[in-house]
Amino acid sequence: MRLLVLTIWIGCVASTIGEQCVIQLVRGMVTRLLGPNQAALSCDNLWSNLLLSFNFTRQDLVACQDGELLVHPPEPYFSDCQQRLDSAKRDAEADRRAFTAEMQKKIQVNQWEADRYVQESDTIRNQLTRLRDELRSTYRSLVLMSVQGGASKQALKYYHYYLEGQPPGQLLSSIIAAVYSVPEHAHERFEYLLDFARKVPGNSVRLAFYHQITAELRRHPEQRDSYLAMIAALDLGKLAFLSQNADARQLYLGLFNPALKRLQAAVIAGSYDEIVTFATAYPDHFEQIANQLSTLESEAWNQANFERLLLYPNRLPLAKQRLEAFRMMLLQINQRNKHDFAPRLTRVAKELDKCESFVKSGSKTQQSDLEKLVAVKRMFATRDANRDYDHYLQESKKIIE
Repeated sequence: MRLLVLTIWIGCVASTIGEQCVIQLVRGMVTRLLGPNQAALSCDNLWSNLLLSFNFTRQDLVACQDGELLVHPPEPYFSDCQQRLDSAKRDAEADRRAFTAEMQKKIQVNQWEADRYVQESDTIRNQLTRLRDELRSTYRSLVLMSVQGGASKQALKYYHYYLEGQPPGQLLSSIIAAVYSVPEHAHERFEYLLDFARKVPGNSVRLAFYHQITAELRRHPEQRDSYLAMIAALDLGKLAFLSQNADARQLYLGLFNPALKRLQAAVIAGSYDEIVTFATAYPDHFEQIANQLSTLESEAWNQANFERLLLYPNRLPLAKQRLEAFRMMLLQINQRNKHDFAPRLTRVAKELDKCESFVKSGSKTQQSDLEKLVAVKRMFATRDANRDYDHYLQESKKIIE
């Protein structure tokens, strides 16, 4: 390196302005640096070109160095960035963990709240179910007690509350069982049962109810052999003929025919007490079969104790019932006693006179009853137009009891 600062003998001398040193170079060295195409230039031009070339080269190297530094930063800068990157990653991971932990905590709290809500909802739902069951059980008890007590309208209200639009299921059989739960009250409560059955809505439900009532009725002679069997039959008959249901009609006939036969036998035997009770308590039902009770078969008519049969009409509680019974009796005398009608008409006139006093003694005498009385009196002259009611009434007064 010392040789570079020593004086070198060359063919031209170049000096730099403002510097306190002189550099001597061999011309051939300069031309080799610049290239053979500049060998003919003067030393000054060669030097200027060399400086220019050097300057351009330096600029290119600086640009290259800067670019290299951008692409491949020096190790100290890279280490610093890596440390900051690692720190940022650690901070981000810590934030993530903290956020995740917070979210998990909130999720857990929400889950606890959801579980508590579900448990409370289940508890409330179970309580509501229990209360609804208790309420339905209460309604069921009220239905049974209302039927037993004869409060059929009240029973029907609780009946609807209990069912809530659903089929009655076992409720109907439970009602029947409750009616017979106390044997000494079964007869009275059976009447209440029939009253409730008339109000039960739905033909199919009511028919199923009557099936059960009839089956139970046949197991209890106290009701089966009483007028209550006829009440049940007549109620069932309305349903049977309205619905045109063959099953209902068969059930009706199976109940009606034996009941009618028993009541007719009571009329022939002169056992009128139960019939009077029937006519008093259920006048509308009684009216439906009154003529059938008063009308006897020919053989039964001829064998019946007429003196005892005469007492039947005036045992009935209502004027119109009595007059209708007399009408049916006169109709049978005129048809079946064509040759011996007079003695019987005489006996009937005496009883009809009592009936007339009953009809006219009432504080609310019905015009229809008075008109019916006149029509019945006219029937006395059917067999003999010359002998009317007044004639037979006078004859009856001659009879010595």
